[in-house]
Amino acid sequence: MKKTRVSIIGPGVVGYSLGQVLMKKGFDVNFFGGREATREKVKKAGFTIFEQDDKMDGDYDYDITFLTVPTPTKNEKIDLSHMESAALNMGKRLKKMKKYHVVVVKSTVPPGTTETLVRKTLEKASGKKVGKDFGLCMNPEYLREAYAYEDTLKPWIILIGQFDKKSGDKLNVIYTKFTCPIVRSNLREAEMQKYIHNLYNAAKISFFNEMRQIGKKLEMDVDKMFKLVAQSAEGMWNVNYGIKDFGPYSGSCLPKDTKAFAEWAKKNGHEIDVLTGVMRSNDKLLKKNGYSLLKKEKEYVL
Repeated sequence: MKKTRVSIIGPGVVGYSLGQVLMKKGFDVNFFGGREATREKVKKAGFTIFEQDDKMDGDYDYDITFLTVPTPTKNEKIDLSHMESAALNMGKRLKKMKKYHVVVVKSTVPPGTTETLVRKTLEKASGKKVGKDFGLCMNPEYLREAYAYEDTLKPWIILIGQFDKKSGDKLNVIYTKFTCPIVRSNLREAEMQKYIHNLYNAAKISFFNEMRQIGKKLEMDVDKMFKLVAQSAEGMWNVNYGIKDFGPYSGSCLPKDTKAFAEWAKKNGHEIDVLTGVMRSNDKLLKKNGYSLLKKEKEYVL
């Protein structure tokens, strides 16, 4: 049986670890693009790597292509030029291909990018239609940079955002060799889920950093407190807490305690930017939806 052939455009942290793992799983993997130093690293590891503009003449004999190019933030705005360039080059290759091929966006991109920028660029450059002539997926990564290979080899979950079922089915062929849960969604949901994933991590780190600074000033054993919070707080041990559509927090505890601690912290010269933001956001949601703390006495339930 012929091996599924995979190409990866962008041999950075995400792309390189993906290539290593897929090769270990028995797939035929080649790379395209990348900086000279990265290209040399890939070559030394035994992979074949081509220039980004190579194989435009119809000999692009691959089944799936992953786009793992950088999407940096410049001047506080996301730069999608690398993604657009990769999609343009991929579209030119699709134009010469006779078989059905699946293009997979794995870079972190804002919701709508895959079905607008990427899709339109691919279709315009190839003269073909997604869903008919080729497939399109968005497949976010959840790896830690320092453990990229390990996290790619043993993911805790795989999300396949698909343009249509055929696209998702073709990509799923690769992931049948993994043992974690595999979930399907549409393209925008996959893009949004990855951002929520990262934003939640950022918010959690910022909150505990804020509490750590206060605890240190008061000469407390902060690490001990945090470990206890991980055991006691519903938001830590109950994975479903806070994610259901129950509206803003209210009841007898959370509004009272956030305000009381905020007042105490300000009076004692502690910075509470994260907590202040949480309270402000909750108050806006209360007013927007017509909630009243006096009328809504029920605690935020699990």
